[in-house]
Amino acid sequence: MNIKARAVEPAPVRRRVVKSASKDADLIRQRRQALITAAVHVFKEKGFHEATVRDIGRVAGMTQGTIYNYVESKEDILYLVCDQIVGEYQEETRKALDTSSDPLTRVRSTVRAVCEVMYRHQEEILLIYQDSHLLDARSRKVILARVEEFIGMFEVILKDASRQLDRPLKSPHLSANILTFLPTMIALRRWSLNRHVTVEEMLDGISEFLVRGLGFGA
Repeated sequence: MNIKARAVEPAPVRRRVVKSASKDADLIRQRRQALITAAVHVFKEKGFHEATVRDIGRVAGMTQGTIYNYVESKEDILYLVCDQIVGEYQEETRKALDTSSDPLTRVRSTVRAVCEVMYRHQEEILLIYQDSHLLDARSRKVILARVEEFIGMFEVILKDASRQLDRPLKSPHLSANILTFLPTMIALRRWSLNRHVTVEEMLDGISEFLVRGLGFGA
């Protein structure tokens, strides 16, 4: 691979700091993960507006007083849910890139990785699409910037593959948007998909459709 010719991945977005009264980083991560898991369950059951911090604490096994050692509000928890899922998109994409230096394999593996993340986190995907507009303006701006960063990662992947395989892309940015959005149908259309196809058929079908549609079929 010609490293000098590679497109440059966007600079990382500065994430919003969620304040904590605790100084124990490991404990903060553990407690916040428990809150995220509980919040997804509670928000799905009651909706964001009707859910309370007490409800989330009951599912997470924490008192309200304990919760406020790790977040300051219910909105903080919603932000953490959104931030975590976008972060996992990026992490799994980078892992998939490391599996091969072949451009076609890299496109296929990263597309498949995104589909698998969408499948594992269907509840979080639904929550983001239903409730992310309820974030405060600063949190929403950070999440949208991180999503744009994720789109930018795929724009780099597609540009590199296009150049190396000599398969021109008319609009890499549009292609990257399509690639990162279409797999959300795994969550948003599961009411239909789950009745008609198996998990493997769904993941394989969406992945292959995207790879071929982008012009990177075998």
